[in-house]
Amino acid sequence: MIKKIEWSCFGLCNEITSDYLALQLGLYQPFIINEENVDQIEAYMKAPKKLQFDSYCIECKKESTFKFLTQRGGIPAYPPEYRPTNFLDRIKSDSPITLLFQCQRDGSHLFYFSLLIRGNKVTKIGQYPSLADLQLHKIDRYRKILSDDYRDFSKAIRLNSQEIGAGSFVYLRRIFENLIEETRQTAAAQEPQWDNSIFDRLKMDEKIKQLKNYLPEFLVQNRQLYAILSKGIHELTEKECLDLFPNVQLAIELILDEKIHQQEKQKKISSVQKFVSATIDRLKS
Repeated sequence: MIKKIEWSCFGLCNEITSDYLALQLGLYQPFIINEENVDQIEAYMKAPKKLQFDSYCIECKKESTFKFLTQRGGIPAYPPEYRPTNFLDRIKSDSPITLLFQCQRDGSHLFYFSLLIRGNKVTKIGQYPSLADLQLHKIDRYRKILSDDYRDFSKAIRLNSQEIGAGSFVYLRRIFENLIEETRQTAAAQEPQWDNSIFDRLKMDEKIKQLKNYLPEFLVQNRQLYAILSKGIHELTEKECLDLFPNVQLAIELILDEKIHQQEKQKKISSVQKFVSATIDRLKS
């Protein structure tokens, strides 16, 4: 495997491994080439045979290892005596560079991405499967519990993969709000003295505290998540939203995980109660 590389992206350094371009770098998100990283970039582009990474295979529907298969386009190989002195000339490419990788479970399953080098920037201009496709399988377990909101969760992930930060937050906040509304309906049905007019006037932080007996404990303890979502939509930059998205998504998943756990626990309790009741009746007869 090629060692970790320091890429400079608009002044920000990202330490990456050889799978960074395939699994983390978004489309049209260029990084800057400079004299400090050009040797490593050149080595990456000229010697890709050792490259491999682990990823979900959308056709196997399982995790797999992808190994380098072939390359289309590339950086010219200069003899040492003719090596350009200008570092940008060393990695100059007249056409996009496409790297193809092969699934080790099934050789017919391929993964590829394309890079464009222009001046001092390298940009990913294409990829299959998309970053969104690689992530969506991870949220399939929430399809049933989210119901109609599953589509919004999918949209949020797709928008984020397309570098649309604030837009992705819109869908995550909608999921959050629908979760609170669903819980309000449960509380109203179970509490005779429940007053919707009072509840509707509360701020989200107060609504969550009002519903604490019905909501996952994680959500009650981290109710400021809603403030982060709202700030992302109205105040934060696209870059800030993109940076925050992975942890916000994780927080939503933790809330859903706890809901699933509680549902499964209740099913087990009901099953045991039915068993005990039926067994007692049978033993009495």
